[in-house]
Amino acid sequence: MLDKQYRATLDEPVGMLGDISPRAAARTKTGRQKVAEWLKYLEMRSSSGLNPQDPMATYDFSWVWKELHVEDLRR
Repeated sequence: MLDKQYRATLDEPVGMLGDISPRAAARTKTGRQKVAEWLKYLEMRSSSGLNPQDPMATYDFSWVWKELHVEDLRR
């Protein structure tokens, strides 16, 4: 279910990306940096949950990084 939600989000406007989709943002150098920051934010927020067994706390965003071709910006 989370994969389905995030896959849909890749084609929807995101406020952190200037109200453009992650796929569109990933097409420019500046946009790629913003996408990386957005993904890092998502990872940090999801892993900071109180329950370590929560599906969000253990969600692997690796496929999103690869899908958007920004995995080289992951640190």
